[in-house]
This record gives sequence, C-alpha cells and structure tokens, in this order.
Amino acid sequence: MRLPVGPLRGPDPSERVSAEARSDGRRQIREFEQKRRRLRSRRIKAVLAGGLVFGIGSAATLAAWTDTEEASGSFEAGRFNIEMAVDGSAWSNNSEATFDASGMYPGSKVYAPVLVRTTSNTTMDGELSVASKNGNGQSGGTVDSLVYRAVTESLAANGETSFKCGENSFSGSPTYVYGSASSTIPFKTEVGGAKSQSVSRASESVTAYCFEVTLPSSTPTTAQGTEASKTWKFFAESVPTEKS
Repeated sequence: MRLPVGPLRGPDPSERVSAEARSDGRRQIREFEQKRRRLRSRRIKAVLAGGLVFGIGSAATLAAWTDTEEASGSFEAGRFNIEMAVDGSAWSNNSEATFDASGMYPGSKVYAPVLVRTTSNTTMDGELSVASKNGNGQSGGTVDSLVYRAVTESLAANGETSFKCGENSFSGSPTYVYGSASSTIPFKTEVGGAKSQSVSRASESVTAYCFEVTLPSSTPTTAQGTEASKTWKFFAESVPTEKS
C-alpha cells in the first residue's frame, strides 16, 4: 500500500519574520548591556580619578606652623635642722638630753619627756634615731642598779602642749624605743633605739618620747647617797623628697 505524499513547501514567510525579530531583540539587549557596563566603568574611573586629584590637591595645600618655647628654673639647696625640748615648751638646738637621777629610793620611778621637731625653715622630712651613752656615776652605787625604758608617739604641730609623759604613757600598746612592756634596759648599757621615727618638715609634726627610769626595789643599801646621770643622743637625717 502506498501513502499519498503532498508537494514539498518552504517555511511560512510569517514564521521567518518572527525569528529575525527575535534575533534583533537579543542583539539590542546585548548592545544595551555592553553600553551600560561601559558607562558604569567610566563612572567608577571618574570617581577614582576625582579622589586621586583631591588627595594630591590636599597634600599640595598643607602648610606648616612653627613655634618656640623656653623653660627656665632656679635651684636652691634645702635646709634640714632639728630642735629639742625637755620641759615641753623651751625649744633649743641641743641634740642631747641628760637626766639626773637624784632623790630616788628603791622601787621609785621618774619620768622625763623629750620632744623633737624640725625647725620652721626646714624644707624636707627626716628620720630620727636615738642612741644612749654609758651611765656615769659611782661604781657600785645607783648607776649599777638603775634601769629604763622609753616609748614614742607622733604629735601634730603644737601638740606638745597636750603631751603628758607619765605612767599612763606605758599602758595599752605604745611604740617602744627602748625595752618593752615586760623588760627594761640597764642604765650602764650603751645601746641604740629599736627603730627610727619620722619627723616632718617645717615643724609640721612633733616626735615625742617618754623615758621611764626605775631604781629597783633590790637596790643595795650601799647605793645610798650616790649619784648617776645618763645621756641619750638624737640623730636626724633628711629623707630625699622628689618635687614635681
């Protein structure tokens, strides 16, 4: 059996036009995208170039200002001096305190204050230390029996007017320079104080000491009528002070 075959024909002219139109549309789109990319590239380059020109212009227009200042100073040596009072009021430049043990009897005690401060024209702080010399007196007499101890405290300026040296100075927990609450130092022993004390410049503080001297109850009768004396020497050293 044979199938009938119709005559062959080319594509419809309307269909051919549509294909060309589509091709032209795609070409126009590509050209538009290319133009847009070129335009954006030129804009970016223009911005970068403008920034570069701005930077160069800023560097070229910078100016420099100069100024000169001078500093000067004066220098003067400081002063450091101390003064002492053993009666609570009369200040002097003596560096030694001497107490005479007289009119004592076995079991008696005497108390003696010593006040130390810097002079009003002192320009720096300092440290105080105390050292004792051997007791002087008749050998085998009072000097062999006497014992002592001492405490210290710091007072405000002019605080010496209210300072009391006595039995109460050794109650509580005072700061001991010699001896302790339960021990004393033999009068004939030459020994330095246990620690140093601070003293402020320009009489801004007063370092007070209270000495207790005891003639023990065990003192022999042969000590009657004998005399003894004891000297304590106070050393002061300035403390370096940094000034801003």
